[in-house]
Amino acid sequence: MDTMKGLHALDWARELSKLPDGHFTIAFFHYSRTRREASGKLKIMERCTHRAQLPDERFTIDSDNFFLFNDENGDPKMCYRCLIRFMGFPNDNFKLHKISWI
Repeated sequence: MDTMKGLHALDWARELSKLPDGHFTIAFFHYSRTRREASGKLKIMERCTHRAQLPDERFTIDSDNFFLFNDENGDPKMCYRCLIRFMGFPNDNFKLHKISWI
């Protein structure tokens, strides 16, 4: 399995999202802020695009800890960057690349 540096993968996702039909696949562990725990099951979302912070979104921690994106329906989503485990891009038919944060 190919490995990508986390920041490189996020930059690539941002740049792809600028293209008319640019999108990516992302797999991450969902985190519940009320229970303060991450799920043990990966959540995989396809046909996602990067997005900017919405005007009504307020974060209690630094927003750089989050990756903001829209799902395939255009609904705004976010996840903690460090919980992203795999990302896929169109240049290699969305083959999932392991994301390294070290």
